[in-house]
Formats: sequence, structure tokens, C-alpha cells
Amino acid sequence: MNKLKFSPEGKFKLLQFTDIHFSDDNQVDQDTVNLMRKILQEENPDFIIITGDTVYGENNAQHLPLALAPVIESQIPFTYTFGNHDTEEGAGYETLFDILKVMPNCLLDHDENSKVGMGNHTLEVVDEQGIVKWVLVGMDSGNYNPLPHMEGYAYVQRPQIDWYQEKMKAYEAQSPQFGALLFMHIALPEFHEVWAMETCYGLKREGICSPKINTGFFAAMQEVGHTKGVFVGHDHINDFYGEMYGITLGYGRATGYNTYGQGDFLRGARIFVLDAYNTESFETYVRLSDGTVIDAPTEHLPERVRDDN
Repeated sequence: MNKLKFSPEGKFKLLQFTDIHFSDDNQVDQDTVNLMRKILQEENPDFIIITGDTVYGENNAQHLPLALAPVIESQIPFTYTFGNHDTEEGAGYETLFDILKVMPNCLLDHDENSKVGMGNHTLEVVDEQGIVKWVLVGMDSGNYNPLPHMEGYAYVQRPQIDWYQEKMKAYEAQSPQFGALLFMHIALPEFHEVWAMETCYGLKREGICSPKINTGFFAAMQEVGHTKGVFVGHDHINDFYGEMYGITLGYGRATGYNTYGQGDFLRGARIFVLDAYNTESFETYVRLSDGTVIDAPTEHLPERVRDDN
């Protein structure tokens, strides 16, 4: 089991890159790579997670090391969750997984007990006594709906949900006081509800492209406890987050230039700061391409409040 450690001050900084979309190895892709280098130098995180859609196209296997060059060069430990575009053309999951696994400092793994997908795994952040204080979970949210009579995006399936609950219960048996952060590519259906019903922070510039089927993953997280946040990518010009029933649902900040966006929605990354002495909440902010840090973003009032005014 890979164990990550807090700083002497009891802090742990995690950086999320998402939707790098390295596609052609052209100047636009190099601009993305240069941005990643810049952000890593500015933030110097303890750990990096990439939440999918890193590569796209028939050369995805060859491009994957190029897309992640800044991460590899940094020598900072990292992990990965797959997106829907990573394997849409070119090499499949197994090939990309094998390439990632041999990259220096990559902690990606796959627990066969999860049965569905590729790259479902957990990582522990432990204190000085080796006690687990935070658990980081990478989940494969799939690509497209496997049901032939339906369209849209894939959903987290029941075996994965069972695996998640079993992992949380196992950690609880060892260390009752811990928090968990879950990272995957595609938003849960509850992202619609948190935007409409709760106070959110950040921007929503496009629709929430969640699966049409709700398999009850959010309910399962509520049942088992400990989960403090679920963060995704996929929707390139959304970066909002909001808390619902004790779990924060939110987006990273799209990183790659070789895909759609908006001129005033700068590329960047989301950062999280975990505390060894506080497993109930976490800090998060966004670092943008121009060096700006957004730690007090625009507040979005829920629809029900705005309707009452």
C-alpha cells in the first residue's frame, strides 16, 4: 500500500490537472505542457492527480509520456484516473495503464475487487505515527453508456460502489477518524442538484454532462460516511463547487489548450490542502495561467433563494 505523508506542519498539498487534451504534439500542446510546468513551479505540491482526458487520438499511447512530461520531470508522486476521450481512438485502457504504471513516481494501481473499469484505487495520507488521516480515491467513471438503447455518458457501476463502501469500512476499522477525497472524470448526477439547491462557488459556463442513469453512488457515500469531497473534470468551462449533505461536489480547472474553452476562462489547475489535525474539511483554490490565485471565488446562490427574492 502506498502511503503519503504530511509536511512537518501537518499539511498536504494536492494538485489536480484535468482535461489536458494533448492531441497533435503541436505548439498548442506545447503551450499546455509549459503551463503545467509553470503551475508546478508556482505551487510545488506534495502530490498530483490527473483526472482524465489527457490524450486524444490515434497516437494516444505515444503522446501520453509527452503530455505528462512536466509531472514526470517534477519527481512529485502522482496518480491518474481515465477520462472518456483517453481511449476513444488509438490504444485501449490496458496499454495506457501499463505505460502509466512504469512512469517514475506514478502510484496508479487497480484493485481487481472493484471488478469494473480500470484504475480504481486508494492512497493513504498518514501522520507521523502512521495513522491514516486522509484517503485519496481514484475511480474510473467510464466513457459512454454501455446500455445500447440509451445515449450519453457512462456511470459508476454497482460493483465499484460496493468496492468503495467496503474500502471505507475497512479504513474505519483501522482508523475511525479519517476523511476521504474522491477523484474521477465525469460528474455525478447530483452535481445538477448542488448547483440548483445549494450555495456554490465558482463558475458554470456549460451544462453538467453527467450520466443519465443515477446508480446511487452519492447515497452510498452518505451511508458509509467519511467522504468529504468528489472532484471531477470533463466539463471544460465549469469550475464550481458546493457542499450538499456534508460532501463537497466540485470541478477542477481545465488545463489543456487543445480543446474547447472560453477566452476569459483561463486554463489552470485546482489545488487542495489537507490537514492532519482536521479530517472534516479541506481548503481548495484555483491557480490560473496568468498566476492569479482564486481562493474566494464568485458565490452562486441556489435557485430556490433567488426565486424567493
